[in-house]
Amino acid sequence: MAAAAWERFTGDRWLPKAAAVVLAAALVGGFLLVRSERRDAHNAEVLATACGGVLPRGTVRGLLPGDETWELRGDLDLTGPSGRGPRTLLRCSLEWGDHRGGAYGGLELAAVPVLDVAPAGVRLRDVLASDRAEEPRWATEYRTATTQVTADCPAGLPGYPRPTTRFRVHASLSADGSEPAGAARDLGGVVAAAANHVRDRGGCGGAAVKPSDVRPPPPRPVEDPYDETDEVPPSCRWFRPEMLDGRKPEPDGGTGDGVDACSVSVTRVKPANRLDHSATVSSVSWRGPLLPEARTAYGAELAALTRAPEPERGEKSYTLAVWAESSCSGARTLSRVKVTTAASVLAADRADRVLDAYLASSGCRAVKVLGKVWK
Repeated sequence: MAAAAWERFTGDRWLPKAAAVVLAAALVGGFLLVRSERRDAHNAEVLATACGGVLPRGTVRGLLPGDETWELRGDLDLTGPSGRGPRTLLRCSLEWGDHRGGAYGGLELAAVPVLDVAPAGVRLRDVLASDRAEEPRWATEYRTATTQVTADCPAGLPGYPRPTTRFRVHASLSADGSEPAGAARDLGGVVAAAANHVRDRGGCGGAAVKPSDVRPPPPRPVEDPYDETDEVPPSCRWFRPEMLDGRKPEPDGGTGDGVDACSVSVTRVKPANRLDHSATVSSVSWRGPLLPEARTAYGAELAALTRAPEPERGEKSYTLAVWAESSCSGARTLSRVKVTTAASVLAADRADRVLDAYLASSGCRAVKVLGKVWK
């Protein structure tokens, strides 16, 4: 009977072909099933490892394509009491596909400290030099991320020479080179989970980060090359050229944690002599922990202050510095204004007015002029 059945099967025109198709389909289906199971197991292992394993797996699975194999391209977790003060607290990068062709994309997440570092020095030249220095790339990546959050760490992150009470977590999601619609909203839970991991490991205390706290980075201001007001540093916007009967101001400003500085050079409208073609004004204000450093750096000058000093005669350039204490925005502040001109009379006549204008622009109160000194 079996032989007869086999003979009928082999003798049929269509049955062998149909059986071959069914067998091939079964083999392909089995192969695809095994490959799918292996891919799912691999992806689950990647999620369990990435960023210390703190990423919410259900959320991430909903963000990444389930029919792709994910690869962990970069993974770093330096949270907790490392004692090294790392620039990167947490970082991981998950990618899929092939950039050379076909579908591709990636999820990148990083947590970095927000370092409110004071300038290397408190003198005018030091503050101006520090403001011209570019911020490192790791500190500015959040500006182009899909979404980000700045989290508080009231107890301070361990391992830093200065109190570090804030950190930033940012994440980016891309597919085929572009950001998917709704990515910022969907990444909220991922960023919040990473932020709370850093908080817990660092012993930060305070309130936990919620997904609703996570927002896209603020838009960067578009600079108008034809708008001259954008060229004036914020710390120099108080100055007006007419204060020294000048025009064509050339400002250079700098702002740090607890210090604002400005240096402006102007062309004199009506020079009194061949040397009187330009004049300069500088201003510096210190507050908070920089006050004692400023007093130390300018100790000799502060000791020489008087109410009405007399300039040296026969000089080609005269520089008069005026010092004052005040309360600016509720903070105790020490300020120094310096006027340099070719005529001592002009410097002496305008220095007080320049100081008044500078402090008034900052809303300073309870002003106490400490004295003046010719430099």
